[in-house]
Amino acid sequence: MKNNRNVAHTQVEVPELPQCDFCKQNPLVLYQEAHYDGKTRMGPWANMCREHFKRFGVGLGLGKGQELILRETNNANQI
Repeated sequence: MKNNRNVAHTQVEVPELPQCDFCKQNPLVLYQEAHYDGKTRMGPWANMCREHFKRFGVGLGLGKGQELILRETNNANQI
């Protein structure tokens, strides 16, 4: 991830991507990884896949949301 001052409010590294909060509410939808954690148009925050972020997200930045970036792991350091 870039060490840019603006990135601090728009991206965050995570060890694994969570499941989309919207997708997991519908048993007919296949598992979708969330790529965003943000405020929704309805008010509450949610982990959202790309499609649900487009539909319900309010944007990226301080007070809006962040893109979830999967942290690269170095298997050589893991025991």
